[in-house]
Amino acid sequence: MGLILKTLYVYIANLGILVINIFKSFFRLIFSGLQKLFKFNKDSFTSAKTFFKRSIAFILIFAVLSVSVIYIISTDSKIDAVALTFNDEIIGYACSQNDADHAKNMALKSLGLTSDKSLETKATKTEPYNLKSYDVLSDELIKKIAPDLVRVTEIYFDSELFCAVTNRQKAREFFFNQLKKAQKKHPDSSVAFAQEITFCDAYYNIKDEKIWTQEQLELNLKILDPLKIYHADCEKTIETVEYDTVEIQTNTLFIGDKRIRRNGANGSSYAIDLVTYIGDKKVSAEELMSVPVKAPVSQIVERGIRAESLSLGTYSVLQTTGYFCWPVVGLFTVTSPYGHRSLGYHRGIDISGASASGSLVVAGASGTVTTAGWSTGGYGNYVIIDHGNGVETLYAHMLDNSLMVNAGDKVTKGQAIGRVGNTGYSFGAHLHFEVRINGNRINPAPYLGLE
Repeated sequence: MGLILKTLYVYIANLGILVINIFKSFFRLIFSGLQKLFKFNKDSFTSAKTFFKRSIAFILIFAVLSVSVIYIISTDSKIDAVALTFNDEIIGYACSQNDADHAKNMALKSLGLTSDKSLETKATKTEPYNLKSYDVLSDELIKKIAPDLVRVTEIYFDSELFCAVTNRQKAREFFFNQLKKAQKKHPDSSVAFAQEITFCDAYYNIKDEKIWTQEQLELNLKILDPLKIYHADCEKTIETVEYDTVEIQTNTLFIGDKRIRRNGANGSSYAIDLVTYIGDKKVSAEELMSVPVKAPVSQIVERGIRAESLSLGTYSVLQTTGYFCWPVVGLFTVTSPYGHRSLGYHRGIDISGASASGSLVVAGASGTVTTAGWSTGGYGNYVIIDHGNGVETLYAHMLDNSLMVNAGDKVTKGQAIGRVGNTGYSFGAHLHFEVRINGNRINPAPYLGLE
Protein backbone atom coordinates (compact mmCIF):
# COMPACT_ATOMS: atom_id res chain seq x y z
CA MET A 1 0.00 0.00 0.00
CA GLY A 2 2.88 2.36 0.84
CA LEU A 3 4.47 1.73 -2.56
CA ILE A 4 1.20 2.40 -4.39
CA LEU A 5 0.64 5.71 -2.54
CA LYS A 6 4.23 6.77 -3.16
CA THR A 7 3.96 5.95 -6.89
CA LEU A 8 0.61 7.75 -7.14
CA TYR A 9 2.04 10.79 -5.41
CA VAL A 10 5.08 10.95 -7.76
CA TYR A 11 2.84 10.46 -10.79
CA ILE A 12 0.43 13.26 -9.84
CA ALA A 13 3.28 15.64 -8.95
CA ASN A 14 5.14 15.05 -12.24
CA LEU A 15 1.93 15.29 -14.22
CA GLY A 16 1.11 18.62 -12.61
CA ILE A 17 4.58 19.99 -13.31
CA LEU A 18 4.37 18.78 -16.92
CA VAL A 19 1.01 20.43 -17.57
CA ILE A 20 2.08 23.72 -15.98
CA ASN A 21 5.33 23.84 -17.94
CA ILE A 22 3.58 22.99 -21.22
CA PHE A 23 1.03 25.75 -20.76
CA LYS A 24 3.69 28.26 -19.74
CA SER A 25 5.90 27.46 -22.73
CA PHE A 26 2.97 27.34 -25.10
CA PHE A 27 1.53 30.72 -24.17
CA ARG A 28 4.99 32.29 -23.94
CA LEU A 29 5.85 31.12 -27.48
CA ILE A 30 2.51 32.20 -28.92
CA PHE A 31 2.68 35.62 -27.31
CA SER A 32 6.31 36.19 -28.36
CA GLY A 33 5.72 34.88 -31.87
CA LEU A 34 2.69 37.01 -32.51
CA GLN A 35 4.47 40.02 -31.15
CA LYS A 36 7.41 39.49 -33.49
CA LEU A 37 5.19 38.59 -36.41
CA PHE A 38 3.19 41.76 -36.25
CA LYS A 39 6.20 43.87 -35.47
CA PHE A 40 8.28 42.34 -38.22
CA ASN A 41 5.47 42.43 -40.80
CA LYS A 42 3.82 45.72 -40.01
CA ASP A 43 5.40 47.24 -43.09
CA SER A 44 4.78 44.18 -45.26
CA PHE A 45 0.99 43.80 -45.07
CA THR A 46 0.75 45.36 -48.54
CA SER A 47 2.63 42.34 -49.89
CA ALA A 48 0.56 39.12 -49.41
CA LYS A 49 3.35 36.97 -50.76
CA THR A 50 5.93 38.25 -48.28
CA PHE A 51 3.47 37.96 -45.39
CA PHE A 52 2.59 34.39 -46.29
CA LYS A 53 6.24 33.25 -46.53
CA ARG A 54 7.21 34.77 -43.24
CA SER A 55 4.15 33.33 -41.49
CA ILE A 56 4.93 29.81 -42.68
CA ALA A 57 8.52 30.09 -41.45
CA PHE A 58 7.35 31.30 -38.07
CA ILE A 59 4.86 28.44 -37.68
CA LEU A 60 7.50 25.84 -38.55
CA ILE A 61 9.94 27.30 -36.04
CA PHE A 62 7.19 27.40 -33.40
CA ALA A 63 6.24 23.74 -34.05
CA VAL A 64 9.85 22.55 -33.79
CA LEU A 65 10.35 24.42 -30.54
CA SER A 66 7.08 23.09 -29.07
CA VAL A 67 7.88 19.48 -29.94
CA SER A 68 11.38 19.87 -28.47
CA VAL A 69 10.05 21.31 -25.24
CA ILE A 70 7.42 18.59 -24.88
CA TYR A 71 10.01 15.87 -25.58
CA ILE A 72 12.43 17.30 -23.02
CA ILE A 73 9.69 17.60 -20.43
CA SER A 74 8.39 14.05 -21.02
CA THR A 75 11.92 12.66 -20.88
CA ASP A 76 12.63 14.40 -17.59
CA SER A 77 9.44 12.90 -16.01
CA LYS A 78 10.76 9.33 -16.20
CA ILE A 79 12.24 7.78 -13.04
CA ASP A 80 14.65 4.94 -12.33
CA ALA A 81 13.07 1.48 -12.35
CA VAL A 82 13.89 -2.23 -12.76
CA ALA A 83 12.28 -4.07 -15.66
CA LEU A 84 11.29 -7.70 -15.10
CA THR A 85 11.42 -9.73 -18.32
CA PHE A 86 10.47 -13.23 -19.45
CA ASN A 87 12.07 -14.40 -22.71
CA ASP A 88 13.11 -10.76 -23.31
CA GLU A 89 9.49 -9.61 -23.04
CA ILE A 90 8.92 -6.94 -20.39
CA ILE A 91 6.36 -8.13 -17.86
CA GLY A 92 6.42 -5.00 -15.73
CA TYR A 93 8.46 -2.49 -13.79
CA ALA A 94 9.48 -2.56 -10.12
CA CYS A 95 10.68 0.45 -8.19
CA SER A 96 13.79 -1.38 -6.92
CA GLN A 97 15.97 -4.41 -7.56
CA ASN A 98 14.82 -5.87 -4.26
CA ASP A 99 11.14 -5.73 -5.30
CA ALA A 100 11.96 -7.26 -8.68
CA ASP A 101 13.88 -10.13 -7.07
CA HIS A 102 11.08 -10.63 -4.55
CA ALA A 103 8.48 -10.86 -7.32
CA LYS A 104 10.63 -13.33 -9.25
CA ASN A 105 11.25 -15.53 -6.19
CA MET A 106 7.55 -15.50 -5.25
CA ALA A 107 6.59 -16.64 -8.74
CA LEU A 108 9.19 -19.41 -8.80
CA LYS A 109 8.18 -20.64 -5.35
CA SER A 110 4.50 -20.73 -6.32
CA LEU A 111 5.39 -22.78 -9.40
CA GLY A 112 7.65 -25.13 -7.45
CA LEU A 113 10.76 -24.01 -9.32
CA THR A 114 14.17 -23.02 -7.99
CA SER A 115 15.34 -20.96 -10.94
CA ASP A 116 14.47 -20.00 -14.52
CA LYS A 117 17.05 -18.51 -16.88
CA SER A 118 14.24 -16.96 -18.95
CA LEU A 119 13.52 -14.58 -16.07
CA GLU A 120 15.79 -11.54 -16.02
CA THR A 121 15.92 -8.05 -14.57
CA LYS A 122 17.54 -4.90 -15.90
CA ALA A 123 17.82 -1.28 -14.82
CA THR A 124 15.84 1.20 -16.92
CA LYS A 125 13.64 4.30 -16.75
CA THR A 126 9.88 4.54 -17.01
CA GLU A 127 6.93 6.71 -16.10
CA PRO A 128 5.87 6.45 -12.45
CA TYR A 129 2.46 5.10 -13.37
CA ASN A 130 4.11 1.98 -14.87
CA LEU A 131 5.51 0.86 -11.50
CA LYS A 132 3.87 -2.21 -9.94
CA SER A 133 4.13 -3.86 -6.54
CA TYR A 134 6.02 -7.13 -6.23
CA ASP A 135 2.88 -9.22 -5.61
CA VAL A 136 1.21 -7.88 -8.78
CA LEU A 137 4.40 -8.52 -10.77
CA SER A 138 4.54 -12.04 -9.32
CA ASP A 139 0.96 -12.75 -10.47
CA GLU A 140 1.69 -11.48 -13.97
CA LEU A 141 4.83 -13.60 -14.18
CA ILE A 142 2.90 -16.70 -13.18
CA LYS A 143 0.22 -15.97 -15.77
CA LYS A 144 2.93 -15.66 -18.39
CA ILE A 145 4.92 -18.76 -17.39
CA ALA A 146 1.95 -21.01 -16.55
CA PRO A 147 -1.25 -19.65 -18.12
CA ASP A 148 -3.23 -22.68 -16.83
CA LEU A 149 -2.75 -21.59 -13.22
CA VAL A 150 -5.10 -19.25 -11.42
CA ARG A 151 -4.64 -17.46 -8.11
CA VAL A 152 -7.06 -18.68 -5.46
CA THR A 153 -7.68 -18.17 -1.77
CA GLU A 154 -7.58 -21.24 0.48
CA ILE A 155 -9.90 -21.15 3.49
CA TYR A 156 -8.77 -22.96 6.64
CA PHE A 157 -10.77 -23.85 9.75
CA ASP A 158 -8.40 -24.34 12.71
CA SER A 159 -5.46 -24.97 10.34
CA GLU A 160 -7.49 -27.58 8.38
CA LEU A 161 -8.14 -26.83 4.69
CA PHE A 162 -11.84 -26.45 3.96
CA CYS A 163 -11.89 -25.21 0.34
CA ALA A 164 -10.41 -22.81 -2.20
CA VAL A 165 -12.24 -19.90 -3.86
CA THR A 166 -11.33 -17.41 -6.59
CA ASN A 167 -12.92 -14.35 -5.01
CA ARG A 168 -11.41 -13.65 -1.61
CA GLN A 169 -13.43 -10.48 -1.03
CA LYS A 170 -16.83 -12.15 -1.50
CA ALA A 171 -15.82 -15.06 0.70
CA ARG A 172 -14.74 -12.74 3.50
CA GLU A 173 -17.97 -10.77 3.16
CA PHE A 174 -19.99 -13.97 3.52
CA PHE A 175 -18.24 -14.92 6.77
CA PHE A 176 -18.60 -11.37 8.04
CA ASN A 177 -22.35 -11.50 7.33
CA GLN A 178 -22.65 -14.68 9.40
CA LEU A 179 -21.21 -12.79 12.36
CA LYS A 180 -23.59 -9.89 11.69
CA LYS A 181 -26.55 -12.29 11.82
CA ALA A 182 -25.31 -13.76 15.10
CA GLN A 183 -24.80 -10.27 16.51
CA LYS A 184 -28.33 -9.33 15.53
CA LYS A 185 -29.63 -12.43 17.31
CA HIS A 186 -27.58 -11.62 20.44
CA PRO A 187 -27.33 -7.80 20.42
CA ASP A 188 -25.94 -7.55 23.96
CA SER A 189 -23.32 -10.27 23.53
CA SER A 190 -19.84 -10.48 22.09
CA VAL A 191 -19.85 -12.84 19.12
CA ALA A 192 -17.01 -14.57 17.29
CA PHE A 193 -16.22 -17.75 15.41
CA ALA A 194 -15.34 -20.69 17.63
CA GLN A 195 -12.81 -21.79 14.99
CA GLU A 196 -9.83 -19.82 13.78
CA ILE A 197 -10.60 -18.94 10.14
CA THR A 198 -7.62 -18.04 7.97
CA PHE A 199 -7.23 -17.13 4.28
CA CYS A 200 -4.07 -18.04 2.35
CA ASP A 201 -3.14 -17.33 -1.27
CA ALA A 202 -2.24 -20.25 -3.54
CA TYR A 203 -2.20 -21.21 -7.24
CA TYR A 204 -4.36 -24.02 -8.62
CA ASN A 205 -4.95 -25.34 -12.10
CA ILE A 206 -7.85 -23.39 -13.51
CA LYS A 207 -9.77 -26.67 -14.07
CA ASP A 208 -9.14 -28.01 -10.57
CA GLU A 209 -12.40 -29.30 -9.05
CA LYS A 210 -11.24 -28.20 -5.60
CA ILE A 211 -11.92 -24.59 -6.58
CA TRP A 212 -15.42 -23.62 -5.45
CA THR A 213 -17.55 -20.83 -6.77
CA GLN A 214 -19.13 -18.47 -4.28
CA GLU A 215 -22.43 -20.34 -4.67
CA GLN A 216 -20.74 -23.68 -3.92
CA LEU A 217 -19.08 -22.21 -0.84
CA GLU A 218 -22.34 -20.88 0.59
CA LEU A 219 -24.25 -24.09 -0.23
CA ASN A 220 -21.65 -26.37 1.39
CA LEU A 221 -21.48 -24.19 4.49
CA LYS A 222 -25.23 -24.53 4.88
CA ILE A 223 -25.25 -28.29 4.29
CA LEU A 224 -22.13 -29.25 6.25
CA ASP A 225 -22.64 -26.60 8.95
CA PRO A 226 -18.97 -26.53 9.98
CA LEU A 227 -19.11 -22.97 11.32
CA LYS A 228 -19.56 -22.61 15.05
CA ILE A 229 -20.26 -19.13 16.37
CA TYR A 230 -20.09 -18.48 20.07
CA HIS A 231 -21.54 -15.60 22.02
CA ALA A 232 -20.27 -14.47 25.38
CA ASP A 233 -22.47 -12.84 28.02
CA CYS A 234 -21.86 -11.36 31.45
CA GLU A 235 -24.19 -13.11 33.89
CA LYS A 236 -24.88 -11.83 37.39
CA THR A 237 -25.70 -14.31 40.16
CA ILE A 238 -25.93 -14.61 43.92
CA GLU A 239 -23.75 -17.58 44.85
CA THR A 240 -23.73 -19.62 48.05
CA VAL A 241 -20.46 -19.66 49.98
CA GLU A 242 -20.33 -22.84 52.04
CA TYR A 243 -19.06 -22.70 55.59
CA ASP A 244 -15.96 -24.58 56.68
CA THR A 245 -15.49 -26.77 59.74
CA VAL A 246 -12.88 -25.99 62.35
CA GLU A 247 -11.95 -28.87 64.68
CA ILE A 248 -10.41 -28.17 68.05
CA GLN A 249 -9.11 -30.66 70.63
CA THR A 250 -10.36 -30.78 74.16
CA ASN A 251 -9.54 -32.95 77.15
CA THR A 252 -13.07 -32.53 78.46
CA LEU A 253 -14.13 -35.28 76.04
CA PHE A 254 -12.84 -38.82 75.83
CA ILE A 255 -11.08 -40.09 72.70
CA GLY A 256 -13.58 -40.78 69.93
CA ASP A 257 -16.20 -38.34 71.26
CA LYS A 258 -17.17 -35.17 69.39
CA ARG A 259 -19.62 -32.33 69.91
CA ILE A 260 -20.56 -29.19 68.00
CA ARG A 261 -19.69 -26.02 69.86
CA ARG A 262 -21.09 -23.69 67.16
CA ASN A 263 -23.24 -24.50 64.15
CA GLY A 264 -22.01 -23.28 60.78
CA ALA A 265 -23.96 -21.04 58.43
CA ASN A 266 -23.51 -20.54 54.69
CA GLY A 267 -22.72 -17.11 53.33
CA SER A 268 -23.40 -15.51 49.93
CA SER A 269 -21.60 -13.43 47.32
CA TYR A 270 -22.55 -11.34 44.30
CA ALA A 271 -20.71 -12.68 41.24
CA ILE A 272 -20.32 -11.61 37.61
CA ASP A 273 -19.30 -14.45 35.29
CA LEU A 274 -18.29 -14.35 31.63
CA VAL A 275 -20.29 -17.26 30.17
CA THR A 276 -19.64 -18.53 26.66
CA TYR A 277 -22.29 -20.35 24.61
CA ILE A 278 -22.26 -22.13 21.26
CA GLY A 279 -25.89 -22.03 20.26
CA ASP A 280 -27.77 -22.71 23.49
CA LYS A 281 -25.03 -24.89 24.99
CA LYS A 282 -22.83 -23.41 27.70
CA VAL A 283 -19.20 -24.30 26.96
CA SER A 284 -17.28 -22.27 29.52
CA ALA A 285 -17.63 -19.84 32.42
CA GLU A 286 -15.04 -17.54 33.93
CA GLU A 287 -15.53 -15.51 37.07
CA LEU A 288 -14.81 -11.83 36.45
CA MET A 289 -15.73 -10.43 39.85
CA SER A 290 -17.05 -11.64 43.18
CA VAL A 291 -18.17 -9.37 46.03
CA PRO A 292 -19.07 -10.87 49.43
CA VAL A 293 -22.64 -10.15 50.51
CA LYS A 294 -22.78 -12.24 53.66
CA ALA A 295 -19.76 -13.91 55.23
CA PRO A 296 -20.07 -17.63 56.11
CA VAL A 297 -19.89 -18.71 59.75
CA SER A 298 -17.45 -21.53 60.48
CA GLN A 299 -18.71 -24.58 62.30
CA ILE A 300 -16.65 -25.40 65.39
CA VAL A 301 -16.38 -29.05 66.44
CA GLU A 302 -14.68 -30.25 69.60
CA ARG A 303 -12.80 -33.57 69.42
CA GLY A 304 -11.93 -35.44 72.59
CA ILE A 305 -8.31 -36.31 73.39
CA ARG A 306 -8.77 -37.50 76.94
CA ALA A 307 -7.31 -41.00 77.36
CA GLU A 308 -8.72 -43.53 79.73
CA SER A 309 -7.94 -47.03 80.82
CA LEU A 310 -10.34 -49.72 79.80
CA SER A 311 -10.79 -51.98 82.82
CA LEU A 312 -11.53 -55.56 81.96
CA GLY A 313 -11.65 -57.16 85.40
CA THR A 314 -8.20 -58.52 86.15
CA TYR A 315 -6.34 -56.08 83.84
CA SER A 316 -6.62 -52.59 82.36
CA VAL A 317 -6.00 -51.57 78.75
CA LEU A 318 -4.56 -48.16 77.88
CA GLN A 319 -6.68 -46.06 75.59
CA THR A 320 -4.63 -44.08 73.04
CA THR A 321 -5.28 -40.92 71.04
CA GLY A 322 -5.36 -43.11 67.95
CA TYR A 323 -7.94 -45.45 66.48
CA PHE A 324 -6.75 -48.56 68.41
CA CYS A 325 -6.08 -49.15 72.10
CA TRP A 326 -2.56 -50.22 73.13
CA PRO A 327 -2.24 -53.91 72.08
CA VAL A 328 -0.08 -55.13 75.04
CA VAL A 329 -0.80 -54.83 78.75
CA GLY A 330 2.11 -53.38 80.71
CA LEU A 331 4.63 -53.15 77.83
CA PHE A 332 5.10 -49.70 76.26
CA THR A 333 8.52 -49.75 74.58
CA VAL A 334 8.69 -49.79 70.76
CA THR A 335 11.90 -51.68 70.10
CA SER A 336 11.66 -51.60 66.32
CA PRO A 337 9.52 -49.04 64.42
CA TYR A 338 7.95 -49.30 60.98
CA GLY A 339 10.34 -48.83 58.06
CA HIS A 340 13.90 -49.65 56.97
CA ARG A 341 16.22 -51.57 59.29
CA SER A 342 19.28 -53.85 58.92
CA LEU A 343 17.15 -56.98 58.60
CA GLY A 344 15.05 -55.46 55.79
CA TYR A 345 11.93 -53.34 55.57
CA HIS A 346 9.84 -53.70 58.74
CA ARG A 347 6.09 -53.76 57.99
CA GLY A 348 4.91 -53.25 61.57
CA ILE A 349 6.18 -52.24 65.01
CA ASP A 350 7.71 -54.41 67.77
CA ILE A 351 6.57 -53.82 71.37
CA SER A 352 8.54 -55.18 74.33
CA GLY A 353 9.89 -54.34 77.77
CA ALA A 354 11.05 -55.89 81.03
CA SER A 355 9.65 -59.38 81.65
CA ALA A 356 7.89 -59.21 78.30
CA SER A 357 7.23 -62.94 77.90
CA GLY A 358 3.70 -63.84 78.95
CA SER A 359 2.27 -60.31 78.90
CA LEU A 360 -1.33 -60.14 77.69
CA VAL A 361 -1.99 -59.25 74.05
CA VAL A 362 -5.38 -57.57 73.48
CA ALA A 363 -7.52 -56.69 70.44
CA GLY A 364 -6.91 -53.12 69.31
CA ALA A 365 -10.59 -52.69 68.40
CA SER A 366 -13.72 -54.79 68.08
CA GLY A 367 -13.96 -57.13 65.12
CA THR A 368 -13.95 -60.69 63.82
CA VAL A 369 -11.00 -63.08 64.07
CA THR A 370 -10.12 -64.28 60.57
CA THR A 371 -6.90 -66.16 61.39
CA ALA A 372 -5.60 -67.75 64.61
CA GLY A 373 -2.81 -70.32 64.62
CA TRP A 374 0.70 -71.04 63.44
CA SER A 375 2.32 -69.15 60.54
CA THR A 376 4.74 -70.75 58.11
CA GLY A 377 5.92 -67.30 57.05
CA GLY A 378 7.85 -66.39 60.20
CA TYR A 379 5.04 -64.90 62.34
CA GLY A 380 4.97 -67.92 64.70
CA ASN A 381 1.69 -68.00 66.63
CA TYR A 382 -0.39 -65.13 65.30
CA VAL A 383 -3.90 -63.68 65.08
CA ILE A 384 -5.55 -61.47 62.42
CA ILE A 385 -8.69 -59.46 63.27
CA ASP A 386 -10.98 -57.84 60.68
CA HIS A 387 -12.39 -54.53 61.97
CA GLY A 388 -14.50 -53.76 58.87
CA ASN A 389 -14.13 -51.17 56.10
CA GLY A 390 -10.94 -52.90 54.91
CA VAL A 391 -9.12 -52.42 58.26
CA GLU A 392 -7.24 -55.37 59.78
CA THR A 393 -4.71 -55.84 62.59
CA LEU A 394 -2.12 -58.62 63.03
CA TYR A 395 -0.51 -59.85 66.28
CA ALA A 396 2.53 -62.18 65.93
CA HIS A 397 5.22 -64.23 67.82
CA MET A 398 2.87 -65.17 70.69
CA LEU A 399 3.60 -67.99 73.18
CA ASP A 400 2.79 -71.57 72.28
CA ASN A 401 -0.63 -72.66 73.54
CA SER A 402 -1.45 -69.03 74.56
CA LEU A 403 -3.95 -68.13 71.84
CA MET A 404 -7.36 -67.42 73.40
CA VAL A 405 -9.44 -67.03 70.20
CA ASN A 406 -10.25 -68.99 67.09
CA ALA A 407 -11.06 -67.99 63.53
CA GLY A 408 -14.65 -66.74 63.30
CA ASP A 409 -14.80 -65.46 66.92
CA LYS A 410 -16.19 -62.01 67.62
CA VAL A 411 -13.93 -59.94 69.88
CA THR A 412 -14.36 -56.58 71.60
CA LYS A 413 -11.91 -53.76 72.07
CA GLY A 414 -9.28 -54.68 74.70
CA GLN A 415 -10.27 -58.36 74.83
CA ALA A 416 -7.32 -60.67 75.57
CA ILE A 417 -6.38 -62.82 72.56
CA GLY A 418 -2.99 -64.32 73.61
CA ARG A 419 0.36 -63.69 75.33
CA VAL A 420 3.69 -62.24 74.23
CA GLY A 421 6.15 -64.90 73.14
CA ASN A 422 9.22 -65.56 71.00
CA THR A 423 7.91 -67.90 68.30
CA GLY A 424 8.61 -67.85 64.58
CA TYR A 425 11.29 -65.58 63.16
CA SER A 426 12.01 -63.72 66.43
CA PHE A 427 15.03 -62.72 68.54
CA GLY A 428 13.53 -62.22 71.99
CA ALA A 429 10.06 -61.97 73.47
CA HIS A 430 8.02 -59.18 71.85
CA LEU A 431 4.77 -58.50 70.02
CA HIS A 432 4.90 -57.73 66.30
CA PHE A 433 1.86 -55.52 65.54
CA GLU A 434 0.62 -54.61 62.05
CA VAL A 435 -2.18 -52.48 60.62
CA ARG A 436 -3.50 -53.33 57.15
CA ILE A 437 -5.79 -51.17 54.98
CA ASN A 438 -7.33 -53.07 52.07
CA GLY A 439 -4.53 -55.62 52.31
CA ASN A 440 -1.72 -53.03 52.34
CA ARG A 441 0.52 -52.93 55.43
CA ILE A 442 0.92 -49.34 56.64
CA ASN A 443 2.63 -47.59 59.53
CA PRO A 444 0.67 -48.44 62.76
CA ALA A 445 2.09 -45.49 64.73
CA PRO A 446 -0.65 -42.92 63.88
CA TYR A 447 -3.34 -45.46 64.73
CA LEU A 448 -1.83 -45.85 68.23
CA GLY A 449 -1.40 -42.13 68.88
CA LEU A 450 2.40 -42.27 68.48
CA GLU A 451 2.48 -39.50 65.84
